[in-house]
Amino acid sequence: MIFVRVKIPYPFLDFENLDLRIKKMGADLVGFGDVSSGLASEFSHIPKAIALGIKYPVFEVDIRTPHYFLNRSFSIDNRLQEIQKKVAAVLRNNGWRALPIPPDSHRENSSFIARIYHLFPHKTAATCSGLGWIGKSGLLISQEFGPRLNWATVLTNAPLMLNSHPVTSSQCGNCHCCVDACPAGAIRNVLWERKNSYEPLIDVQRCFAQLQKNKELYGYFSCGVCVMVCPQGVSKQKSK
Repeated sequence: MIFVRVKIPYPFLDFENLDLRIKKMGADLVGFGDVSSGLASEFSHIPKAIALGIKYPVFEVDIRTPHYFLNRSFSIDNRLQEIQKKVAAVLRNNGWRALPIPPDSHRENSSFIARIYHLFPHKTAATCSGLGWIGKSGLLISQEFGPRLNWATVLTNAPLMLNSHPVTSSQCGNCHCCVDACPAGAIRNVLWERKNSYEPLIDVQRCFAQLQKNKELYGYFSCGVCVMVCPQGVSKQKSK
């Protein structure tokens, strides 16, 4: 008897319902996007992105105590990393490449991927997946939850059901709540457009100075005022 080894494609993963499967893992927003345009050469072999977002718990907070916002973020980022590991395992077990890009709060991690994470911002994955736009504050704004989400990304070469309508311009319109509320006056009231992505939205030096001031006042290098005053998605989030 002669045995012939036949290479079988990987039909086991249901890509049409992959977003639902990931939401069951704990993500509130999931999107799939083509991020090949402008992708760093290090990632050219994995040109598709899975954008993952988890919303902040509903809470009332005094914007003069920004450290409260920071404490929530680390907990959410840990949950995002757990979801990333599960998603990556599913993809790899079905024969595809998968590279988790860690949440922003893990940027100081000594691991290899944490050192190169800056080559791929989560905002790119989210906008290419149609999940939101870049607000005047420079934050990723979703229709449903505003800027009150933490993000993570998994890059892959799997045949995802990609979003066909990436977001390429701001939907902030005439709203200037974050501009008025910024204690540093760092937000320039500029509408983001992908084609003009080189134009700065915030004064980085002023923002950094405010973060340092908050460190002295509260013990935390954070602010979060622009996150909490944004009206986008507030009513929907509180109804959840």
